Amino acid sequence: MKKLSTAAIIVIFSLTLGVLGWHIFGGAGTASPAWYGQIRTQPTTQSGVLREVAAISLGKVEVYNYQRMGFTRGFLQFSPDGQNLAVGTENGEVLLLGINGQVLWQNKLGLGKLTALQFTADSRFILIGESSPEGYLVCLDRRDGRELWRQSSSSELGVNIKDKTFPGIVAVRTDAAGHIYAVGQRYIRYPDGRYDYRGRIYKFDLSGQRLGVFPSDHNLDAWVSWISVDAKGEKLVFGTANWDMGGVSRYADSMYCVDGQLQNILWSKLLLPVPPFQNTTLRSGPEISPDGQYVTGIFSDGRGFLYNGQGQELWLRTLSSPQKIANIELNAVGTYGQMAGEYTVFSVSNTYNRANWQLPTPVEHPSSNSIFVFDRQGQLMNRYKLGGMIEEMAAQERTLAVAVGRNVRTKNPAVHGLAVLSLPDAQLLDYAVTSGPCVGTAITSNGTYAAGVEAPIQLDSGEVIGEYKLRLYQIIRP
Repeated sequence: MKKLSTAAIIVIFSLTLGVLGWHIFGGAGTASPAWYGQIRTQPTTQSGVLREVAAISLGKVEVYNYQRMGFTRGFLQFSPDGQNLAVGTENGEVLLLGINGQVLWQNKLGLGKLTALQFTADSRFILIGESSPEGYLVCLDRRDGRELWRQSSSSELGVNIKDKTFPGIVAVRTDAAGHIYAVGQRYIRYPDGRYDYRGRIYKFDLSGQRLGVFPSDHNLDAWVSWISVDAKGEKLVFGTANWDMGGVSRYADSMYCVDGQLQNILWSKLLLPVPPFQNTTLRSGPEISPDGQYVTGIFSDGRGFLYNGQGQELWLRTLSSPQKIANIELNAVGTYGQMAGEYTVFSVSNTYNRANWQLPTPVEHPSSNSIFVFDRQGQLMNRYKLGGMIEEMAAQERTLAVAVGRNVRTKNPAVHGLAVLSLPDAQLLDYAVTSGPCVGTAITSNGTYAAGVEAPIQLDSGEVIGEYKLRLYQIIRP
């Protein structure tokens, strides 16, 4: 009888979510509640849009399983001129490839762990962030991988070798004039559960000279792991997170915009938490448009947004809301928000049990592992549901590349791969299946090449599938 009651609850819950989906998206134009009951399985063969150019081993890495929250990473970016692909690995190595897949050079940077990778706007230099006792930002010459300069963040952020709390440059961006913006971060978790956050945002010129720092005389006391800057270097935006519920934060707002000189806060916004959450977090965002006119992102609680450059809200959409079934609170976390021409693309991740992400859930959240595309007016253009975690996505105006990784609920390895969708209609163009999870992706600015990084994974049976490998594809659209 108890099993029947639980089954009935699940059926009612699914129907309720269908109605909820219609309520959330029905007024936005083109959404349909049918998506919520639809189960997609990824194709096992390619359509021919993706043609593999190269598959290159990136060496041996530690193999993780479904029980680990963090996972293997791979850093990828095509040069703005579309001629090269830079790759940063878990082993602290940077590779540069030609568009034909040939490895042009490799550079082993040292003992630090890579945390960021970015080309300069003119494609001449590659900027690397690392976590280490010094927390360096490193500049490499694209031509030969030679190190030109490095700057430390440890003097502002501090370091504790004994406790292994190291500073790190976790995000790097550049503007059209060649200025470099980097965010340094260090956090400490104490035995009593308290958190201590220390962050700074730096500005450098191409020679490595520091031009500015924000804040100028103290650290950010919130988790800041993402920055975005407009092409003119006039506005820089960042989001915050803070899990220290007992303290009072100086930087308590959810999102900030500062001037390009890193001297003044132009505006900030505080969004109140959505119950049952106790705080509002913005980790992989926000993003500002190249012209500085729009700011987008998605909060971890599933609220996607678009603001104008002056900090005025244009619209807010709930893409994933916490739900309760059989006395279990489950949610699907909002992860990325990116601009793609006149459209905004959002991603939502795996289904999690709020009490403990490793605990099971009776069903998958209907918004989990999904891509949502909206126009500037907040109209939903389409949604596409993938089978696994959207580890990363890379957009250009007509095409979206999506790295599809683990599904911690179904544990189905068949969903792993690199998906390529058309924009703005979010239709699947092709799906390159990988054995292990796809953990990183990049796409050229003209949408003709995409790349992904595959990682190995240990299944619950103990079997290890996949390998740490770069895969480069040409996109041949009909």
